Amino acid sequence: MSTETTHFDRAKMTDRVGKLFAKAASTSSEEEASALLERAFALSAKYGIDEALARSGGDIDAAEIVTVTIDVTGRYQPDQIGLVASIANALHCKVVTVQAGQNRKCMVVGARRHTDRVTMLAGYLIGIMLTRAAKTRPSHPGVPTVAHRKSFMTGFAFAVGSRLAAAEDNAVHDSVDTKGAALVLASDADRAAAELDRQFPTAVPGRRRKVGVSGIDEGRSAANDLDLGQARFAGHRHALTA
Repeated sequence: MSTETTHFDRAKMTDRVGKLFAKAASTSSEEEASALLERAFALSAKYGIDEALARSGGDIDAAEIVTVTIDVTGRYQPDQIGLVASIANALHCKVVTVQAGQNRKCMVVGARRHTDRVTMLAGYLIGIMLTRAAKTRPSHPGVPTVAHRKSFMTGFAFAVGSRLAAAEDNAVHDSVDTKGAALVLASDADRAAAELDRQFPTAVPGRRRKVGVSGIDEGRSAANDLDLGQARFAGHRHALTA
């Protein structure tokens, strides 16, 4: 694929990946859901890497550093924010949170090609995480259900971030220009950090939350059971195409 001639239809990509997530959420088959989610993550990673390589071909819009807002509402807001941050970090972006009445806003800073994906993936994965957390119960009677669910979501967010980062690494490895892609992504992360410091000079790291361990492994397992990696695509470039 020539980086000089490649062009991207961002709306089309978002629609394709979104449909895969929607199908995964609606199916009653865990195996089918896993396959659909795996494909969605692979397409997302391929999209990000291909746009990174296309930067040298004049796709300035995709490389622009922007700030997008993800509204966080309802219950378990800190846990939702944790998932957004995990996704954003894996996709070379930075996050600041601000209070908005009873709700919160995640301000995601990064290259447009990455913030597009963060917004899309967070929109679907928050729902999956909350739905699965609502179904979980502590095995020990002395552990409060809410505490167990928070622990579950911490494990879930960690595993999702790890798997997304692995998908990004695999896409870089399988790209037409491995070194070039890696350098561009590193630059994207550096530029995102610099822009966050410029826009939010008084921002401070969030306090470390104290979360129980009762549901950590269960949450990690739930995210890993989504089978979001590249196992079925066996490391070939076409494996990442639609």
